[in-house]
Amino acid sequence: MATIQVRVEAVIYNKKGQLLLALHSKKGNSYWVLPGGHLEYGERLSSGLERELREELGLEHTSVSELVFVDEFLDIDKKRHVVKIGFRVEARDEDLKEIDVRVKDESIKEVCFFSAYSINQSPDTFYPDKDFFLRLIEFYSKEK
Repeated sequence: MATIQVRVEAVIYNKKGQLLLALHSKKGNSYWVLPGGHLEYGERLSSGLERELREELGLEHTSVSELVFVDEFLDIDKKRHVVKIGFRVEARDEDLKEIDVRVKDESIKEVCFFSAYSINQSPDTFYPDKDFFLRLIEFYSKEK
């Protein structure tokens, strides 16, 4: 039976305009993604994102604000359809400075703030792709 899943994702920038990404490792594959996760039944979007940030990254004090994007992933062969909804999230500076020591999810191998330059120079895999994250960084620079 095919189902549609909803994934909420956090768009978090530091003061330098760098974007927070998490290195996930699953089934022998590693890739950088926005922090977040799947919504649970009956959960509001912002509550689900706050829960995921607590569970995965240990971020206790976050503020979910405006909608940044809606995207989707569809794999007909595997009967998988994921709707991804990204929100701007603010977190305390002191929490973001020590984010790498508080990672709680074992599928996350590392978290890091990326600039456009560091994304372009990285040989790593970015999901959905590097251009997606470069657009998010450009969005931030226009916002300022």
